[in-house]
Amino acid sequence: MLSVLIGLAVLGLAALTTGATATTLKPDTASPASGQALTALNPDVQLSALSCASTGNCAAVGTYDDAIGDSQGILVSEAGGIWKPSVQAQAPVGASSDPFKAADGGSIADVACPGAGSCVAVGRYTDSVGIDHALAITESGGRWERGLKLQLPANAIRAVKPKTGATQDLNLDNVACGSVGNCVAIGNYETNAEVWEGLIVTEARGRWTRGIEAPLPAGAPIEGQNAFLLYADCVGATGCTLAGDYVDASGHQQALLIRGAGASWVAAPDPAAPSDANVDPNIEPTGVSCTDALDCVAVGTYVNPLENSLGLAFIESHGDWEAATGVTLPSGAAPATTVGDQTAVLSSVSCPQTGDCTAVGWYFDNDENGQGLLVSEQHGVWQPGAQAALPANAVGGLEKQSAGLDWVSCASVGNCLATGEYTDLGYDSQGLLLSESGGVWQTALESPLPAHASRQQTAATDQSDCTAAGDCAVIGEFNATHGRLLGYTISETNGSFGRPAAVSLPGATSAELKLSLDAILSPYGRDSALAGIRKARGFRFSYVAPVAGTATVQWYATQAGKPVLAGSGSVSVPAAGGTTLEVKLTAAGVQLLTGVKRLRISVSAGFTPRDRKLGDQHTTSTFTLR
Repeated sequence: MLSVLIGLAVLGLAALTTGATATTLKPDTASPASGQALTALNPDVQLSALSCASTGNCAAVGTYDDAIGDSQGILVSEAGGIWKPSVQAQAPVGASSDPFKAADGGSIADVACPGAGSCVAVGRYTDSVGIDHALAITESGGRWERGLKLQLPANAIRAVKPKTGATQDLNLDNVACGSVGNCVAIGNYETNAEVWEGLIVTEARGRWTRGIEAPLPAGAPIEGQNAFLLYADCVGATGCTLAGDYVDASGHQQALLIRGAGASWVAAPDPAAPSDANVDPNIEPTGVSCTDALDCVAVGTYVNPLENSLGLAFIESHGDWEAATGVTLPSGAAPATTVGDQTAVLSSVSCPQTGDCTAVGWYFDNDENGQGLLVSEQHGVWQPGAQAALPANAVGGLEKQSAGLDWVSCASVGNCLATGEYTDLGYDSQGLLLSESGGVWQTALESPLPAHASRQQTAATDQSDCTAAGDCAVIGEFNATHGRLLGYTISETNGSFGRPAAVSLPGATSAELKLSLDAILSPYGRDSALAGIRKARGFRFSYVAPVAGTATVQWYATQAGKPVLAGSGSVSVPAAGGTTLEVKLTAAGVQLLTGVKRLRISVSAGFTPRDRKLGDQHTTSTFTLR
C-alpha cells in the first residue's frame, strides 16, 4: 500500500511569504500562487537499479517526486523475502531541497549489494548553490545512512560560480562490489583542461578514497577527449573490470576496457572492432560480466559503413581481450546491407560460467517491428541470435511491435530471466518476463501489475537479479489508475512468479507539511471576495494533506487596536489525500465584515500530523478582503 498517494504542487511560492514577514494579498486579483489550491502531482517514481545479495535479500533504488514537487532519492530494501517500506535518501548536508532533479542530471543511478542488508547506491546530486557532486549512500545492517559526497580527482574542473539549468560536469552511473566495504563506482568528469575523462572512485574497507582519472590506452589524445566509464563488474577480492568508451588519436570512438583495483588500474590495448565495422566504429559498451578477474565478456553496439547500428561482444580470456564479434541476427531480420535498415542492440549480458554467457537486446525485423533478441555464448563460441517468443496478446505483422529486452540475469548455465517490454493488442506497453529453464527459452509472460494499475499502460520490467535457478527478483514501472507512474516489484520463487507489489512512497517530511499549509493562508477563486464570504458566513478551502493529521486555520482582525477572532476551521484527515476545510465566521467576524469595503485579516494555519515524530507545523501571513 502506498504511504503517500497524492503529492502537492505550490505555484509561485515567492508571491506568498510565510513566517514572520506578512504579505498583503488581494484574493479577487491574486496571482495563481496565492489563488489556487494545492493540486495532485505525478510522483514519477523511477526505479533505476536492483541488486540481490541472496534470495529474498535485495535493494532497489531510484527517484520520485515528493509532496511539494521536488525530486528525491528512493531506497527500498527486501529482507527475508519481505520488501520493507521505502525511505527517502538523505542527501549530504548542504544539498538542494531538489537534489535529484533530472533536468540537472541528478539521480540515484545504481546499487550493488555484496551482503544481506549491506548495499551501496551511487549517483549525482546538486547542492544548494547549484553545483553537482558525486554521491554514495551505504546501507549497513539494513539501515540506509546519510549520503556521502565523493571527492573528484585533483584535476577536476572547479565551479567558480553557481550554475543554473542543466549541468554536465560529472556522472556517476555504476557501482560494483567485490565484498562488503570494497566497491568501485565509475562514471566520468570534466577536467580543468575542459575534456571528459573516465572517473574511478574506490571504497576500501568501508572508506571511500578520492576519485582518480581512468587510464586510457597508449596514444589516446588529451585534447578533445570524451571518455566514459559505463559498467563495472567485480569478482570477490581479485579485482574489477570496467567498460566504457573513449576517443582515439583518429577521433574515432572505441571501447575502453580497464582492469584493476584500488589505485592500480590498467587499460587494455584497443581490441579490434568487428570486421564489418565502419572506419569510426562508434563502439558503445552496454554491459560487462566476469567469472573471475581475467575472464569477462563485454557487450555493446557498433556502426557499419551503411549507418546501421549492430550488436557486438568482446571476450576476455586469461586476461587478453579478443577482437569483437558481431552478433548474427535471427532469420527474418531487416538487412544490415542497405543504408539504415537495421538497428540492433545488445543491452545486457550475464555470465554464470566462463565461456557460457547470455546477452539480450532488440532488433528490427523485415516488417519494421522491434523484436526481443537472445544471444548465447556456448563453450566460448557465440551462437546465432534468436527472436524472443512474445505473449499471445502481442501485436505482430504490420501492426508495429515495439518489443525489447533490457536486462538478463543468469543464476546458472541455462537458467536465466530476461526482462523488458512489448506492445499488446490494445497498443499498450506491457512488461515482459522471459525465462530460460534447463537451456530452453520459454514463451514470454506478460508481467502482472498491482491491483490499482490503469487499463492504459506504459509498463515495463526494467531489471532482474537471480540468486538461484527459478529464484529471481524483478523491478518495473506501471501507470496507476490515477495516471501516475509508479514502481513495482515481483519475485519468482521455485520457477513461479508471485503477486506484484507497488513500491511504497516515503512519508512526508516536515518541510512538505509546512508548505502544504500555504494553500490555506488566503481565500482564492470566485468565492473569495468580501461580499461572497460575508454572504456565506465563511469560506471553504480545498486542502490536500501529505499525511494523516489535523489542519487548522484562524482568521484575526483588529478592532479598537486589539486582535479579534473573525473565523476559524479545522479538518481531520485519516490518510494522505484531498479534503475540504471550512472556515466559519464568528459573530464578531460577521459584525466586522458588515458595511465595510475592505478588511485586513491576519491568518494562522497549522497542521498536527498523526505521526508525532514529524512534529507540529505552523505558519502565518496576512491578506486583505475586498
